[in-house]
Amino acid sequence: MRIMAVVGGAGGIGSAIGEVLLTAGEFVFLLDRAEAREQAEGLLARWPERCIFIDCDLTSPNSIAAAFARIEAHGAGLDACINAAGVIRRGRFVDVSAAELDEMLAVNVSGAYQALQAAARLMMAGDGGHIVTVTSAHGLRTTAERSAYAMCKGAMLALSRALAVELGPHGILVNAVAPGPVSAGMQDAESQSRRRWQAATPLGRVAEADEVAWAVAFLAAAENTFISGDTLVVDGGANVAM
Repeated sequence: MRIMAVVGGAGGIGSAIGEVLLTAGEFVFLLDRAEAREQAEGLLARWPERCIFIDCDLTSPNSIAAAFARIEAHGAGLDACINAAGVIRRGRFVDVSAAELDEMLAVNVSGAYQALQAAARLMMAGDGGHIVTVTSAHGLRTTAERSAYAMCKGAMLALSRALAVELGPHGILVNAVAPGPVSAGMQDAESQSRRRWQAATPLGRVAEADEVAWAVAFLAAAENTFISGDTLVVDGGANVAM
């Protein structure tokens, strides 16, 4: 049984990742804001001995440190960390406020960076491990009114590559998963952006959360011993369509 941490573990994609890992027999820490705990109750009830919820606010360095201190205190180390947390605020580039920009950077970049720092320290104290960042296809190609979000997700893709280089010698494999629109994601199902993505997807639909979760689980698996520094795009083929 491996010890896994899912940051943003109460969200739509995060909880789907947690379910896939728990079904596979792993021990899973779900890290999310205290007010999101209710969304994780189903997982906590079904796997009470292998699933623990930890309050973690990515806008607070103290909260991040305390969350990973609890994981360390558990005493079994940390084999994998998946960052699936994120916020999105839509708006024209010239209209995005400083507060909106600060919030997206704090959660999507700065907080994620600090959480992965804490995870890497635990893995370096052990036998290495796996880090997977759930970014977005918006980090690769995007639409109007997504400037801040696309910037954040592009930053996390770059960070994943940089960490693969720096942490590889410590036995830590780092990869990213970049989904297109997801049924349980943050994008409005009726938005023009989502309709454009869906129309451009050869499969003609958006992803289900568990389809993204399986991609994450593949990269975080113990059987993955040599894939690192890669980005797995989960968008139904939209990125290769004319």
